[in-house]
Amino acid sequence: MPQPQLDDDGTSVTLDLHGATVDEAVALTYRTLRLAEDRGRTQLKLIHGSSTSQGGGRTIKHELHKLLDDGDLGTHATNVMRSRNHIVLSLDLTAATDPTPIRLDEVW
Repeated sequence: MPQPQLDDDGTSVTLDLHGATVDEAVALTYRTLRLAEDRGRTQLKLIHGSSTSQGGGRTIKHELHKLLDDGDLGTHATNVMRSRNHIVLSLDLTAATDPTPIRLDEVW
């Protein structure tokens, strides 16, 4: 079974949420976003997949897009790009850059 993955190159962070539950994905997203902002990253890419669910249940894609639509996630970004399989948030550079890589175990 897939597990969430995180990659931080010092400028942008990619969080692949495959394998997380919806609630885990939302929590991981907020924690990663906070650390990305604190460490001066310019971009956060959230890979949510195409979100097919059996029985019409909640999906990660639906929840992340709902957070954006409700204004709860986009307030942290200067620009938001939505795609079929991911969301990219361009972050406001207010923090000094901290080269310490963000690791999945910090946000899990």
